[in-house]
Amino acid sequence: MTKINALIIDDEPKSRNILRQMLNDYCPKISVIGEAGSVDDAFQQIQSKQPNLLFLDVEMPYGSGFDLLKSLPKIDFEVIFVTGFDHYALQAIKFHALDYLLKPVDIDELILAAERVEQSLQQTVNTQRLLQLMDNLKNPNRSTHQVAIPTGNGREFIPVEDIVRCSADGSCTWFYLRNHRKLLSSKNLGEYEKILPGELSGEPHKFYRVHYSDLINLYYIQSINRQDNLVAMKDGTEINIAQRRKAPFLDLLKRENLY
Repeated sequence: MTKINALIIDDEPKSRNILRQMLNDYCPKISVIGEAGSVDDAFQQIQSKQPNLLFLDVEMPYGSGFDLLKSLPKIDFEVIFVTGFDHYALQAIKFHALDYLLKPVDIDELILAAERVEQSLQQTVNTQRLLQLMDNLKNPNRSTHQVAIPTGNGREFIPVEDIVRCSADGSCTWFYLRNHRKLLSSKNLGEYEKILPGELSGEPHKFYRVHYSDLINLYYIQSINRQDNLVAMKDGTEINIAQRRKAPFLDLLKRENLY
């Protein structure tokens, strides 16, 4: 395609100016066709200018970037979130493999994000990721959420409650599901350790990394063999518990009344 028509949506004029200049200098395929400093203004400009791409600030006065997306009758453009904070927002964005930039925006990160958008627009705008993200944000029970898993053929959406365990395979991750399916993700296990509900969450499906190579769902534990440092899962597999992780793991199980 030729030019990517973009809107910059940020309540801070200085941030908009900096991003516009960076795009002019380093991303020649992106043409900034407008700016907005509020959700209401952005809504009007999206309807009238029909951009291919939004650079969307997560946090703004009188409404967030997510509020804007939820208010739109349709989403037929790509989104790159821009944020300086809000841990949950970043986690939600990562959950669905959407692009985001942290302020202050790094030039190399901006260029890479622009290249990914170009590749995506040459195919088709994947609005399913945005729609699923919106649904997750409206539903505080993360155990019912879905994870977008990048595979060789695109992305597959998997409910968190279906994940029995995850296993590292080099820089990739195998997902083992309760229906005995397995799925290979192109992301590493560390990414999913950050994304999936952890020991401090209030969710029924908590994940704990018992070994460098294994992240397990506590809900699917069958039994523990302390002598051999093994945890048996309900899918029939046995997983080694790393010695240095054994004590905190057993403490967690006691707190959860699982041991």
